[in-house]
Amino acid sequence: MNIKVLSIEPANELGTFNMIVLLDREQHHFTMTAETATASGQTLPLIKGDRHFCKTFRWNQEANVKLYKLLSQFNQGDSIEFPISIGDFEFIERERFSLKKEAKTFQK
Repeated sequence: MNIKVLSIEPANELGTFNMIVLLDREQHHFTMTAETATASGQTLPLIKGDRHFCKTFRWNQEANVKLYKLLSQFNQGDSIEFPISIGDFEFIERERFSLKKEAKTFQK
């Protein structure tokens, strides 16, 4: 699965962003939130995706983390030129399906 981020735009609500992502040839719209928390005197970014985002990337934590990092950079004001290729995660998807098959085999 080839992943490209087409755009990130601030939404109406403060700290909320609309992210448009191309998964192979299918376009997806995600609502993301960016907040900050303080722990041990340090400010930490907290990035969350909407339910659709979490469901789409639940088996692909590497892609999930890369997308969160990109939104964090955007939120911090870094200059980003779109579209951005996140990578090809086809191998991970195949691995997920093979693990599901193995789990079913062990359950029998």
